Amino acid sequence: MDILKKYNFDSKTFETLREKYIKGQFTEKDNKIKGKVEPPPSNLLNDLTKLDNSSKEKYSSIGREVLKNNKLGVVIVNGGMATRFGGGVKGIVDVFDGKSFLKIKLQQIRKTKEKFNCNIEIFIMNSFATEKATIEHLKEYKDINFFSQFIFKRLNPDGTEFNNPENPLENFYGPGHGDFIFAFKKSGLLDRAIKKGIEYIWYSNVDNLGATIDEVILGFSVEKNFEMTAEVAEKFRGDKGGAPAIVDGKIQIVEGFKFPDGFDINSISVFNTATYIFQTKALKKIVETPGFELPWYIVKKKVKDKEVIQFERLTGDLSIFMKTGYVVVDRNERFFPVKTPEDLIQQRDFLRKKFG
Repeated sequence: MDILKKYNFDSKTFETLREKYIKGQFTEKDNKIKGKVEPPPSNLLNDLTKLDNSSKEKYSSIGREVLKNNKLGVVIVNGGMATRFGGGVKGIVDVFDGKSFLKIKLQQIRKTKEKFNCNIEIFIMNSFATEKATIEHLKEYKDINFFSQFIFKRLNPDGTEFNNPENPLENFYGPGHGDFIFAFKKSGLLDRAIKKGIEYIWYSNVDNLGATIDEVILGFSVEKNFEMTAEVAEKFRGDKGGAPAIVDGKIQIVEGFKFPDGFDINSISVFNTATYIFQTKALKKIVETPGFELPWYIVKKKVKDKEVIQFERLTGDLSIFMKTGYVVVDRNERFFPVKTPEDLIQQRDFLRKKFG
């Protein structure tokens, strides 16, 4: 089967974006927010690290009921090209003692299932670059639902299609984890999850082993009836990435490159960990809304020594459209990203003690 057809290449959207790029109507400047951006007030950031014991038990009880009634599913995002990790499939990399990122996360889910005597449906989002190796790596697991994000073509800086005849797969890429909602729907797994009674999806990146299922966070999200819950953590100086911000009066996740020039990012005390809880029915409602689309961004990348242009979209931008709550979590317990091989070398002993 043709790779573009297999992975749902949207030629119409691609050509529209490319034409705007060539005409200079879509540039990196368009990545920047043009509206008014302000730091979020503290009352919009629910600091779960400061809950008293009574409140913790209240939300924990709600979360436990969700788990015991098999209403939670987990999505692990495993489609990235891992360019900072040497271009391999990061999810199957040995973290410690022969255990990969994916196998550690699956072990974490199994422990939760055993603790609460429940079933937790597992969904792994791959891409054309990670699908084959991941399925082979996890072939002994029989309870995983695999689906793949979509595919796009890379461009040269002049707008022509990038072409590497020596390695044709480098001509393509997965256009950002914002594919999640569309790929989950198109695969049929979103509708199937809802039919099975799954009301919530816990979404996390494969490289963050701290993003485990927590019944207090889950219960808080359920009690507050958030359609989307975003975990945020205390920001240390030098941290990069997205953060919650007020944009034209509405709070949303703003990726780092979207902040207007001159905005003091350090004025926001927390950052986005890219760990979310979604209501499945809210996902279905929004993705089935006629004309719904997430914003597209221009991203410059390097393939070997050549610069390429990519169009990407972000899962965090769902916060623009959904009723979203922001919960402050302990970064020392819930955020351990591993972005480079050097990160893994430095953190291996810690990760072994924490998750071994």
